[in-house]
Amino acid sequence: MDTSSPFAKDIGSGIMRDLSKTIFAAILILETVAIPKLSAAGFTQEKNIVYGHKHGLGLLMDVFRPEEQNRAGVIWVVSGGMNSSRSSIPQLSNDPNFTTLLDHGYTVFAVMHGSQPKFSLHEIVEDLPRAVRYIRYHSKRFGIDGNKLGVTGRSSGGQLALFLATAAKHSNASASDIIDRTSSRIQAAAVYFPGTDMVNFGKENRTILQHFHSLGFKADATFDFHKWSDNTKRFERIENAKDRFEYFKKLSPISHVTSDDPPVLLIHGDKDKLVPFQQSLIFNARLKEVGVSSKLFVATGKDHGWRHPVVGELKVFLDWFDDNLLDK
Repeated sequence: MDTSSPFAKDIGSGIMRDLSKTIFAAILILETVAIPKLSAAGFTQEKNIVYGHKHGLGLLMDVFRPEEQNRAGVIWVVSGGMNSSRSSIPQLSNDPNFTTLLDHGYTVFAVMHGSQPKFSLHEIVEDLPRAVRYIRYHSKRFGIDGNKLGVTGRSSGGQLALFLATAAKHSNASASDIIDRTSSRIQAAAVYFPGTDMVNFGKENRTILQHFHSLGFKADATFDFHKWSDNTKRFERIENAKDRFEYFKKLSPISHVTSDDPPVLLIHGDKDKLVPFQQSLIFNARLKEVGVSSKLFVATGKDHGWRHPVVGELKVFLDWFDDNLLDK
């Protein structure tokens, strides 16, 4: 979302739990290290690139560049349960989707965002658009074409990726920061088991929080919305049910779907209990309704995540980015 977003003024102050451990030691460091070959291609990893700032602290990403770049980039949203941590990045080297992207020449941007419980969702969604702008503005430095950017993520990472894909804006020429004058739109999305409609989560008229509570899953901090009060001169908690409903609605990717959105691939297990398969079904139907290119890949019998790719999964994932990001 741009700074013109209705949520931009709601951002509260705080320190990101997962990022704070590395900020002061690494905020100004651009460390490039050689990484052994995973499969067909070697790559380099550039750590702790500061793509923006949040309440005086840095927002970080790592950049993975294959030896032979195809000039396209994929943003990998490092997120699970609306938490984003550097500790998750080393695990990417064992992820088949990650290695497949690198082996086929994609530059991968592992983007970390502000995490709950310090930040709630209306603050978290502000981070990815800034990452896109930074990457696009510095595209020559990264060896990519700034108009060939895709995004991927899983669970909360998938939800944030879809919000980016649907709610991102074109360039804002009046922005004071030159990077913020760059468009935050991406060209393709391929996401796994995402939340898409937080007011109809699993069934109509059930919020995501009600669904999580029914499973005994505590996720309240993610939806602990606050708004600035000119009267009290502080951020006050949003407790009114009607107002909270509006936050759930406006922060749902499905609320922002329009005909000019980028192509979207959804990958979801049909036995998912945490994020119901229904979330991808209704989102795919909405995309088709407005004429956006989309595809739903069903992982039959799978719950919320699976260890090894199912038959055809990696091919459809790679083909989606190839078909939508690479020149023919």
